[in-house]
Amino acid sequence: MAFVIRKLQEGVTLGEKLREMRQAAHLTLSELTKLTKIQKRFLEAFEKGDYESLPAPLYARQYLKTLVQTLGVDVSYYLELFEKERGTCDCIAHARLPRQRTRAKQLRLTGKAMRMTITLVVITLVVVYLGNQIFSLLQPPSLIVWEPEDGMIAPSPTITISGQTEEGVFLFVNKQKIVLEQGGTFHAEIILERGVNIIEFEARKRYSRPSVEYRRVIFETKGG
Repeated sequence: MAFVIRKLQEGVTLGEKLREMRQAAHLTLSELTKLTKIQKRFLEAFEKGDYESLPAPLYARQYLKTLVQTLGVDVSYYLELFEKERGTCDCIAHARLPRQRTRAKQLRLTGKAMRMTITLVVITLVVVYLGNQIFSLLQPPSLIVWEPEDGMIAPSPTITISGQTEEGVFLFVNKQKIVLEQGGTFHAEIILERGVNIIEFEARKRYSRPSVEYRRVIFETKGG
């Protein structure tokens, strides 16, 4: 296709000339959209000189190049005219600055949001960790009594008690402190009174609730 240079009349804008050439070619904006594959809103922006509604200059120049090639006119001439109008249009010069400020503001907001998110995650992890530690401290220790069995009838006034709890725990049997062995096990002997004896096992950590177990042991002398 041969291109021709059509000089604009003095005072006629690029947009007005593009509209005149389209109308001279008996094309509607919709038909021109199909031919150029350029969105109708961008074609309207070119004809109205609404450069603010156009995409970035790199894409706008490519759209204009396709448009003028379709209309059969010189590309370089209209691109140069586009640059002159775009560069001298106050609305475009002012339109660029807010975009730059917006990008910088968005970057600052994004960085701030990331820092806040990281801070919240760290705080959450610390709170969860401390919560688990406090929960562990307040939890009553485990306590297992191996002997005697509940309801046991003792043949003699002295019986052996044994069991296991956690290391570092304070163990009391009938309010008497029992020394733990390695691994938290314990063995001791206690003296029963005649009749029913209630043996209380109490295990506690420094700040925890106690674990308490009871065993009933019956001791009766022969002939009693």
